[in-house]
Amino acid sequence: MPDTGQRERSVPHYEPYEAHEAYEGGSPEAERLLFEKLARELMGVQRAHQRASGATQLLRTFHAKAALGVENARLRFHDSLPRELCVGYARPGAEYSAVVRLSNESGTERHDATPDLRGMAVRVQVRPGESHDLLATSFPVSHAADAREFVAFAKATVGADTTVERAFGLFVRLPLAVGWGAADRMRRNVHTATRHAVGSLARETFWSRGAILWGTAGPVRYQLRPAPGGTPSPFPDGSDPDYLRHELTMRLATGDVCFELCVQRYADQRRTPVEDGSVEWRESDAPVVPVALLTVPRQDLDTPGARSAARRVEQLAFNPWHTTAEFRPLGNLNRARKAAYEAAAAHRLGLCSSTAPQPPRGTVLGVPVRAGARLAFGLVDRYVPWHRLPVPPGLPDLTALRRTLRLRLMDGDGDGEAR
Repeated sequence: MPDTGQRERSVPHYEPYEAHEAYEGGSPEAERLLFEKLARELMGVQRAHQRASGATQLLRTFHAKAALGVENARLRFHDSLPRELCVGYARPGAEYSAVVRLSNESGTERHDATPDLRGMAVRVQVRPGESHDLLATSFPVSHAADAREFVAFAKATVGADTTVERAFGLFVRLPLAVGWGAADRMRRNVHTATRHAVGSLARETFWSRGAILWGTAGPVRYQLRPAPGGTPSPFPDGSDPDYLRHELTMRLATGDVCFELCVQRYADQRRTPVEDGSVEWRESDAPVVPVALLTVPRQDLDTPGARSAARRVEQLAFNPWHTTAEFRPLGNLNRARKAAYEAAAAHRLGLCSSTAPQPPRGTVLGVPVRAGARLAFGLVDRYVPWHRLPVPPGLPDLTALRRTLRLRLMDGDGDGEAR
């Protein structure tokens, strides 16, 4: 709303954020065990999506259908970036290359006119060994307050392709899992989020919904909104199941597509809660501050090079935890995503089984022991490959090799389930 001059605009008040988090079960270890169980349940959803779609290979658990995948985007921070937001790679005038993926939220590839949320994933490449994934969805809040609700909703609606099946999932299975009040709130959020027609993903706003740490500035939620100017969104083409991709192809053939990266700063736990993803951070409580411009340059998406780039983007696995400590994700949902995205991506890429949970990678003794095993067997493999060793030493050698390959893939292509 513009300032009418009738009263002086109030200055936002930001309370200090105490860097503690409310772990479910009372401790990080108890919460980790719960999230590993939820991750296995999400992998079951992933398999169900595959069966429902008839796909020959596993799709992403969510955001299966991409409308855009490019590797030549640029993110440039504004010269006027507020001093308190100058943290890490966020510096006035700093510019970085970026990968951008735009998609529908569903775990199956459906007609673009089907009511759905939309998503944006951005990977900002700062330098070799440092990149940051930004994931956002086309609604300000999550339908789920926490990880339990998120998984319950996914299980209640998976494979529900008909109206009757979806109604049974939402009005019978979901209330039994989370209670009538929570189920009603989740249904209302999803209905509101998916009811508007989308003519162009270039004209949508995408919200992080969950909070991340922004260094010494404390928690923020971010959004990517269309930059001023640009061609208005056309009316959706109901006759074309892939009209969102075709519209972006035509739009980029004539000009750049630009989004403003904006942040909202934490005010206090009542108005801007960190642990509850279903509560909106209202702009009256947490003003929106533009910090950078994301530009997808004008290009022909139908060239062989552009198609190859899109295929490479599809092999990436975006994860909000693919970042540095000073920008780490916060809150219950984000902590659950760490376990769920890594497990789902590994499952989709064939690196593990849905019924064989992997041992925790972050245990105190596990890291040096596994590192020592990889080093020892690496020296052995220089002279005798694993398949020529006797069975007792050969099997541990194969296990160490498998873990090494998994870690290289996860660290090189992005640590988690992609959008």
